[in-house]
Amino acid sequence: MRIQGTIGTPYLPASSSVRLVGVLVTVSDIPSVALPIRLLVVVDKSESMMLPMITQEQLEALRRRGVLRQTVRDGVTVWEYSGAYAPELENAPRGIDFVKDALRQIVERLTDADEFALVAFASNAQTVIPLSSGRYRREVIRQLDNLETLELGTETRLSTGLKEAMAQIQGTTADGVVNRIVVLTDGFAQDESDCHMVAAQAASMGVSISTIGLGAQFNDELMTSLADRTGGNAEWVPDPTQIPQAMAKEFEQARKVGAPQAQLLLQLSQGVEVRRAYKIQPVLAPAPAQVVGERAVALQLGDLVSGQTAQVLVELLAPPRPEGVFRLASIRPQWRTKTGWQQGSPIDIVVTYTTDAQKFSFVDPQVARAMEMVTAAELQTRALRDLQVGQVGSATKKLEAAATRLLNLGERERAQETIKLAQSLQKGEQVSPEQTKRLRYQTRRLQ
Repeated sequence: MRIQGTIGTPYLPASSSVRLVGVLVTVSDIPSVALPIRLLVVVDKSESMMLPMITQEQLEALRRRGVLRQTVRDGVTVWEYSGAYAPELENAPRGIDFVKDALRQIVERLTDADEFALVAFASNAQTVIPLSSGRYRREVIRQLDNLETLELGTETRLSTGLKEAMAQIQGTTADGVVNRIVVLTDGFAQDESDCHMVAAQAASMGVSISTIGLGAQFNDELMTSLADRTGGNAEWVPDPTQIPQAMAKEFEQARKVGAPQAQLLLQLSQGVEVRRAYKIQPVLAPAPAQVVGERAVALQLGDLVSGQTAQVLVELLAPPRPEGVFRLASIRPQWRTKTGWQQGSPIDIVVTYTTDAQKFSFVDPQVARAMEMVTAAELQTRALRDLQVGQVGSATKKLEAAATRLLNLGERERAQETIKLAQSLQKGEQVSPEQTKRLRYQTRRLQ
């Protein structure tokens, strides 16, 4: 694996104050190896997953007949059936049916070297299929039907499912294996702090958590943060019929991982600090930083897929210095293999302090674009947080500022969606959960 660094401002004013320096690190030549997958699927088995799905026309017909009433189940607004026989409901598919179909397709594609486990959760959690070798895939497929008969309560307590999955991994090795927990949920998790604690444990053990949020009622900020903290993926599936496709995509990416739990190791020179770090490609998301030694920081990149190119923006705070050449940091990649950690060749990030104003006015356009993208993404994220606590005015201003940056980046379509949302807030209109989720997940694809 090879890395290349592009510095935004190679020249800095001598004897000035602390300056911000952007560095765009490109990761390429990701190994192409066939690694076994240890896949643990954590499925929401709340009541909402068992409800029949019907078309809008069928729903209107049943509503007019007076056999449906609106209620809330597991934090999700649903139509509840009561009254006369309705064949439309009896024959309608349910969310759990698409989950079982997705799991069946994945299990059929396991190799003998792979491992699979299935955990279900609601108020409580239960292991449906303990961690099993892929060579027993036929028996595993037969056990998938056990998912339907479980009764685990009416709440959504995701941490119970995550803990149950982590218990399956205890005692296993993370070297040379793609360790992946995949969460499917359509409910609003009521135990966010506990989920973050499990995510910290997973990250320390080399386990990625990928999340698939279904519908519009799940807490999307939690789902994306769990993925970002552990190096997994985060997907939004508005329609349950898309579950098999989303699960297949996740499995395919796991199969192509060539550098599990990759990191960038930064050895910082005296006086240099990391301001923030963001993954730019393949998704726009924070790159968690961990102090690993004296003036040493590890940026978590997660599982890198062979054939792809990854990019990370590292923003450094450079100290004031006299004229001369100065190394800000040394950066080296590392990733897990069958024999432990493997490291790539390091690169040095060097700047020149000068009194020549013409030199330090230059800014690399590629790095400048990446910094603008990150700023726009953070503005949108903070706007959504403001909305959650009712600070509509503050959210509107942040959305407008984000839209301006998106327009400057040439992202006209995404800018128009952001402007539309800001205008709705200005008019006092209610913002739907679908709108906020679309904004959050589309921002992650900004490149």
